[in-house]
Amino acid sequence: MEEIKNINKGPITYEDWYDLGYTLVPCEAGRPTVKKWSDANFKITKEEWKNKYSDKEIGLRLDNTVDLDLDNSRAKVFANKYLTNCGTISGREHNPTSHYWWKGKLLPQKFSLPNELKRYVEHAAHGQCLCEIRSTETCYTIVPGSLHSKHREHVRWEKYEGFNDYVGDLNKILRKIALATALSILYAPKGQRDEYCTAIAGVLIKQTDWDDTEINDFIYDIAVESNDDESENRKNKGSTTRKSKKPFGMPKLAEVIECRTDSIATIFSWIGVQDKSLVEVKQIADDSIGEIVEYGEDRYKIKVTGKLEKEPFTKTIIVDGPTLMNQAKFYDAVVTQAQVWLPKMKAAQFEEIMRMNFESRTKSEDYVDEANNNLVFKKYFTNYIKLSKAYTDKKELANYNMPYLNKLADELEFNLDSFEDYLQVQKVNYKRVDLVMKIQDILKARKKHGTHQNKSLVSWVIEEPDIDKEDIILEGKAIDNNKELTNEFEKDRA
Repeated sequence: MEEIKNINKGPITYEDWYDLGYTLVPCEAGRPTVKKWSDANFKITKEEWKNKYSDKEIGLRLDNTVDLDLDNSRAKVFANKYLTNCGTISGREHNPTSHYWWKGKLLPQKFSLPNELKRYVEHAAHGQCLCEIRSTETCYTIVPGSLHSKHREHVRWEKYEGFNDYVGDLNKILRKIALATALSILYAPKGQRDEYCTAIAGVLIKQTDWDDTEINDFIYDIAVESNDDESENRKNKGSTTRKSKKPFGMPKLAEVIECRTDSIATIFSWIGVQDKSLVEVKQIADDSIGEIVEYGEDRYKIKVTGKLEKEPFTKTIIVDGPTLMNQAKFYDAVVTQAQVWLPKMKAAQFEEIMRMNFESRTKSEDYVDEANNNLVFKKYFTNYIKLSKAYTDKKELANYNMPYLNKLADELEFNLDSFEDYLQVQKVNYKRVDLVMKIQDILKARKKHGTHQNKSLVSWVIEEPDIDKEDIILEGKAIDNNKELTNEFEKDRA
């Protein structure tokens, strides 16, 4: 068994931790084995631990402790660069400096790349998670004196001087580490690096209180750690960008990285930044564009507000999905249906705003179920059965392609060609493949290969069909539907 290291006599047994006055949580495979461990009055005594939990991993509840958990190797680089004082560091043999410790309380937060950016970290050990602030009684960490649940290596101290207060703004520094890690991982390819760094500077200039020196150093550090062979050219990016008339921002970063602006906004939110340009435009848009209400299948109601002779008025327009997604078509619909002039937005801004509105849409109380394409298709089939009837003698299906009701099995069999003929008379035309998909998905029908009186018979079967009694003919005789049924279809259509 690997020897447990005890650097500077840090705590490595449950007795050590109890003597220091900490609250412990027994764990297996990194998970608590007890309930309500985060409750304010939770407490396991030293004697209880000895008798019941001595074989468990030691989870330290972080009541008045801050643990920076560095999951991504790039995060370690920036932690070493920005953290000026830390007396205690822990880890394990193959990941030795992964936890930095201080006394105090911070808001817990996990810093993970948005889902659409996970391709950048698909081979990383912890995937999208870059680092995590663990603190307060809602969090715990497996500490030295335990085996790592996955790798079966002892958790150990790399440095132990006790849990001390951080000299400086710890919260800002930890969030700065997270942001630098993300921007380094996402660093632009050659040919776009100057725009990328300028855009970072633009965001920090417009939406933080960082001075030019801090921005300069931050961007330079990212460039160096991202192996930018022109990193020296990024040294004064903050200063030069501030002097430029049109500094780039989040939309440019999104363009370079090929992602949505809100993914970039998520990353910068780690340091308290919002996409102000999007917020401002959304406010303007909200003054003109109301919430989206789903009125029927592929039909959406939107209230839009405009002005006539400087007096505001509101109208409701109805559009389909493709119109919602197309800025030019949407603007045309608003002008045509409501006579409202919408504020100008960039394509990316329109995309973000309409996507957010769409995802928060509501369903109208007057939702038109009857307009649902599936219901319309069911109605066509019901009318087909009402017109042609369902026969209880299978020979009508075999000889005349008429629907057959198997009363014993409670199944309805029908001929697809006959149903298709009916639809065509109604001027409803589907490609054969689309028709087959609809009868499978909407009618829940299955194809059946069989015989009747030594004659091959192919039909489609619906189990437990909903058929009115007047639509059933008992042991009746069908007409020749090659001619007479078509005439009946025509009459029904008329």
